Amino acid sequence: MAFRCFFDVDGVVLDFESSFIKVVSNYFQLEVPENYQTENWFFSDLLTSEQVQEGWDYFLKCSEFENMPPLVDPHQFNRIFGAYPVHFVTNIPPDCLDRRQRNLKKIGYQFTSAHCAGFVQYDGHPPQTKADVIQNLLEDHEQFLFVDDHPDNCVNVHESFPEAEVWLMTRPHNQDFSHPVIRRALHWDDVFKHPREVDHEH
Repeated sequence: MAFRCFFDVDGVVLDFESSFIKVVSNYFQLEVPENYQTENWFFSDLLTSEQVQEGWDYFLKCSEFENMPPLVDPHQFNRIFGAYPVHFVTNIPPDCLDRRQRNLKKIGYQFTSAHCAGFVQYDGHPPQTKADVIQNLLEDHEQFLFVDDHPDNCVNVHESFPEAEVWLMTRPHNQDFSHPVIRRALHWDDVFKHPREVDHEH
């Protein structure tokens, strides 16, 4: 059975949160506790909504944007998923995608393609969900794995492809989400250890 793998990037394979918090805390001169983790998607326990937007705009221009550290060992990632086409689907401005790909390649992730999609829309670009990207790449009778840290994206993909293997990567901001079919990964080992619904004799 043919199989593909689709992964979100920020908060799943790259450590967006620590990189973003480091940049914005320096930018706004904030004192942030060591090992701080935000408990919501919008960092509202640390920043105002205006600061989040201003900090995001600043972060997009920083060198840290394309130098985020990995959340999963690239060698282990490549060993587990290297037999299949790997596609990264990230919800960043499309004109930043090349820099995100450089970040992924520099760390050592091997992948087939990278795409921009999600529920945050950017001016001048057509709206596109992650399920839309998957639909365009999937070939007849293929199964796939999808991993994201945002529940909305997981639900979007599950509802579009009920037979797919969909994982929510646990983060502080998604603790309250539960679903009868979408699987929750407390860490990457959960995804690695779960048997793929494919022939492993590659």
